[in-house]
Amino acid sequence: MTVKEVADSAELNHRIRRLLALIRSIAVHMQIQDDAEDSALHLAGRVGVIGRVALTPIAAGVDMESLVLDELLVHRARRSGLIVEGPEVRLNAKSAELMGLLIHELVTNSVKFGALSQSQTQLRVVWWFTGVEDSHLHLEWGESGVRMPPATGKKPGFGSQVLKRLIASELHGEGDMLFLREGVLCTIEFPASGALLQYE
Repeated sequence: MTVKEVADSAELNHRIRRLLALIRSIAVHMQIQDDAEDSALHLAGRVGVIGRVALTPIAAGVDMESLVLDELLVHRARRSGLIVEGPEVRLNAKSAELMGLLIHELVTNSVKFGALSQSQTQLRVVWWFTGVEDSHLHLEWGESGVRMPPATGKKPGFGSQVLKRLIASELHGEGDMLFLREGVLCTIEFPASGALLQYE
């Protein structure tokens, strides 16, 4: 094998190990759910989004806009009142997998309860850079005009766990998810270094 082939093989092995670790982490976090059938459906959806990201060539990275729009398309959720915009961003494999999971959770919940489940609502998914030399990436998911269901008192959902734990531990970022009267407001930020392809 050539030096390049050895390097490519090592990178592929590393990516597979990371994907398996991420799936194990998902399974552990899902232990808070009681309904086995519901858990199986959620697991299938989460593994599905990881699979879609994993099929993207490593060298190409994952375009942020495509990541959001593809997940909306999977759920047949593209419609009027939807704004998706931001600068060109190409995520590396690890950050794309985590961001894909987070977008999946936000879309799934919105289709069930939020802006994507009701008429005359608006959803804005926007991202931008801040800091010296665009050192940090911010993303905001904001819903408005939603008739939110009453609080159920359940434990935090998997989307909140992705936001609070995996984004923090894997991307050294932070975020918040607020359930406001007119819809969900989710904000995250993390250093571009180590998360975006052009920084590697």
